[in-house]
Amino acid sequence: MQSTPVRIENLMKVRLNIKTADAEHHDVVGTPFTFIYGVGLEGITPFEKALFGKSIGDRIHMEIPATAHCETLGHLELPIGEQTGILAPRTLEITVTDISRPADREVVKAMAGGSSCSDCGCGCGAH
Repeated sequence: MQSTPVRIENLMKVRLNIKTADAEHHDVVGTPFTFIYGVGLEGITPFEKALFGKSIGDRIHMEIPATAHCETLGHLELPIGEQTGILAPRTLEITVTDISRPADREVVKAMAGGSSCSDCGCGCGAH
């Protein structure tokens, strides 16, 4: 019997490999990023919507308008920058590397960390 692949859904722990290009469009080596899907105070972000239903090995190409980083990444903008060093990306190449059920304490920690200090909900400090 073949098992159904695990798919990204609410409150799943998601591990990604994210690649971007610099201003001259040179490829940058991918870096890992881990987060709990769906814990943002403002709801699901466009970044998360692009990942919904994906399984391990799936790839997503995402274009982000220069003026829409906070709106697109939402509460994940700061963690992406902290974990990957990627700041204000225009293009992301994303590969899903792992999906699992997090421990309850991980969900609570992610929810607590998602509280923002600005109106946009990303926790950036009111850019």
